[in-house]
Amino acid sequence: MSSGYRSWEERDANVAKTKAETAKLAAEAQAAAQAAETGAAKTETDKLAEQLKQARLLKQLGDVKDSAKDDQAARKAKRRDKRDDNGTTFKTLVNAAMALGLLAALPAQFSYFLGLHRKDDQNPGLAWTLGPIPFFLELLAWVGVMGTRWAHRKGLARWPFWLMTAALASVAGYINLAHGTAEYGMVAGVALAATSIIGPLLAEVRQFLETKAAEDGRDLKQRAQDRRKAREAAKAERERERVEKAEDKLRKDLFEDEFKEFRRIIAAHPTGGITRTAAWEQAWETKHLLPLSVTAESLASREVAREAIEEVMTEYGRSPESVAVDLWLASVFPTNRGDDGPAGTPAEGGPEGPKGGGSRARRAADPEAPTTQGRKGKQRSRRSSAKTPERPLDPVHIEKVRKLSEALGDDQMLSARKVREVIGGGSNEYAVRLRNFVKNNPASDA
Repeated sequence: MSSGYRSWEERDANVAKTKAETAKLAAEAQAAAQAAETGAAKTETDKLAEQLKQARLLKQLGDVKDSAKDDQAARKAKRRDKRDDNGTTFKTLVNAAMALGLLAALPAQFSYFLGLHRKDDQNPGLAWTLGPIPFFLELLAWVGVMGTRWAHRKGLARWPFWLMTAALASVAGYINLAHGTAEYGMVAGVALAATSIIGPLLAEVRQFLETKAAEDGRDLKQRAQDRRKAREAAKAERERERVEKAEDKLRKDLFEDEFKEFRRIIAAHPTGGITRTAAWEQAWETKHLLPLSVTAESLASREVAREAIEEVMTEYGRSPESVAVDLWLASVFPTNRGDDGPAGTPAEGGPEGPKGGGSRARRAADPEAPTTQGRKGKQRSRRSSAKTPERPLDPVHIEKVRKLSEALGDDQMLSARKVREVIGGGSNEYAVRLRNFVKNNPASDA
């Protein structure tokens, strides 16, 4: 038997070993692949995180740059507003205009004055002796300008220097106009005249604005707010005057005497010494000796109404307290709208009372009907209920009431309240009977 012979068991073991090694290698390869994938994913994640970080930093950098630009723009706007508020740009332009005016006017005047000569001069040359005249003419106007500035600093009147500036600038302007027109035409003459006049004029305007700015230290925003407040105040004042005018017209129509007294009080006080309300209250007090809006007539009407109510209460045996309770219950518990129909009217086909007062007759006849107190069996106190024996009239009381009637002079002025006062109190029912007895049985008939 050959030495290379292997049994089936050995062969199976080798196969199993090979399979195991193959599976191990496959597992290791798979693990390596997964590790590679994990490493690649981590690398990609790190790359994305780095990109995100860089994007965030770029955004922050952009925000910083934008903020810096905004700050720079804000500083420029602030400087520009400050220059505009101080008039720096205007002053600079005025200075430039004055300098250009001098540069344009002086050469023209030099050429004019240096070229002058006598008519009989056969060999004319340059008139150097007239050379200082252009400087003299141009500086004349600036004398007035500097005088205005000095007057402003010292708080003096500035109008004399304005007149001086206008007069002296006009001299130089006229010379330039005449010379320029003769040499170069009308347009050049007007332009040369403007170079001598506009510069000093702008300087005076600048000085005037500086003076106003020094007197009024408000900025543009504050001035706008003050103008708006002034407009609102003027509008409110016009509205107040309109209301007062309508109020005076109404008072004059309704209370002529009181209005005359009101005007007299206003005129008697110094301006602003008394308010309209206080003056009207004082005038009313003078004419009526009563609180505002109350007159003797309205007070008498009130007392008549009070006496009429007292008589009604006495006639029906009611008291003000019970009436107040009934009114309150009626507002809390409205009238039933069921069987009685809307507003307490009888329902269709239901029992009807006498014509013109069916529901009232029914309620009076039915003791179980709801009353104004909102419950069955509770009726208002009426004279139809059982009465106690009436108190006999006291002769002493009759005599007192007769004297009161004579003092009043009219039985119609005799009220139950006055009767109670003269007899020293008592019930309303007794006072009414006593009053009625005296009215029906005067003293002459007794």
